[in-house]
Amino acid sequence: MVITIKLVIAKIALTIFAIMIAMSLMYPIAFIVAQALIGKPTIILIDFRQLITYGITLNNFLNTLMNSRFISALTTTLIIASITVILAITIIIPAGYAFSRFSFRGRDSLLYFYLIVSQAGGGIGIIAVLALYMFLMRLQAFGIKLINPMTLPFIYVSGLIPFQTWLVKSYFDQLPKELDEAAFIDGASWLMIIFRVILPASKAAYIIIAMLAFMSAWGEFIIANIMGITTLGRYIYESAAGQVGVMEPGTFAAASLIYGTPIIVLFALAQRYIGEAYRLGIAKG
Repeated sequence: MVITIKLVIAKIALTIFAIMIAMSLMYPIAFIVAQALIGKPTIILIDFRQLITYGITLNNFLNTLMNSRFISALTTTLIIASITVILAITIIIPAGYAFSRFSFRGRDSLLYFYLIVSQAGGGIGIIAVLALYMFLMRLQAFGIKLINPMTLPFIYVSGLIPFQTWLVKSYFDQLPKELDEAAFIDGASWLMIIFRVILPASKAAYIIIAMLAFMSAWGEFIIANIMGITTLGRYIYESAAGQVGVMEPGTFAAASLIYGTPIIVLFALAQRYIGEAYRLGIAKG
């Protein structure tokens, strides 16, 4: 009886502790939502009771969506993210399939090289970005103009290839080779096997790839900023820094929420596939 009471008390204490942690994590989100909805956009929210004083409105969102610079940055980011997703699926799926199904000279060494490259970040990553920018500037001097929005998807995908190829390979390792063999006997080419047989059976794999590629392109800021390309992330940064005029706190909060919404929606829609990917190995490591 004493042990049961202690267990109940422990469960209640842990539940209260978990609720407190959840509330502390949710507070910044609640704050920015309230700031975006406040009726007077020039006011910096200090107390949630100000919502009662100034009222609630959607004008901050409407003003943001009618801002031509915001729409231009949003369009550019959508185009870049879409091209990144297409390139990622087109390149990474066949690469992962090749590493999973074929044995060739240097295969293991290349896989370990991919692993090392995918884990290299921090200062090395910044040095690589600066070196890339200097290289593009040299090409620009010779008349090869690659500092433009259409270059970004290729840069993003090149950074995604090492890690995601590992993920896709581990997923394809779980699929029976009989699928490939049956299609090959029926006269299918390797590309037909990949995109008409393996891909439909690997929905979780390409959905995760597409989601990670979209998130990488949508949320990337450093490379776009260095190259001077106004993506949505760069636009919001410039707005916060006062480089594109003074943005009211309410409007800035609304723009930030619009910027973050697609990622939240993607995670919500892909929950089932993320679980399947973990189960079959694509999200390990």
